[in-house]
Amino acid sequence: MVNYVWAMTTEHNEVTYHFNVAPPESTHQSALRILKTKDGRHFVGKMKKASVKQWETLWRIELRKQRPAKPIAKGVPVRLVVALFYTPPASRPCKDIEWKVTKPDADNVVKAMIDCMVDEGYMETDQQVVDLRVMKMEWDRGGFVEVIAGISKPFLPRG
Repeated sequence: MVNYVWAMTTEHNEVTYHFNVAPPESTHQSALRILKTKDGRHFVGKMKKASVKQWETLWRIELRKQRPAKPIAKGVPVRLVVALFYTPPASRPCKDIEWKVTKPDADNVVKAMIDCMVDEGYMETDQQVVDLRVMKMEWDRGGFVEVIAGISKPFLPRG
């Protein structure tokens, strides 16, 4: 287990979750395939890669360990801060946390993560997520995911 304390301040209505599962290296989005119908016509469809299915299974196991007593009720706006801590390649270690500016795309990673969070009882529907921040980082002590979840409040622009 990583002895790392999340440095972001959280509001009283937010919960920080630490998940001991490495962030995914590929996403469902990257799994487009040319498929064939029963009558022989070709079409482009999505098939999950085996690595994506395997990661999703590990993610669900971790989610179940910390499942809240009840999901955030339907209609309640949800704020999510998702921090993906990747382990860098051995050829390029990083003692300090650095931004990961390579694949996978952050937006495609969180789609699958949020779908699983809904299925595992963290919130009623993914439509509730109105405030989303995703950070991809590399760190020698990486290989985990942190999520801050809570009720979102709108803010007024300064102008």
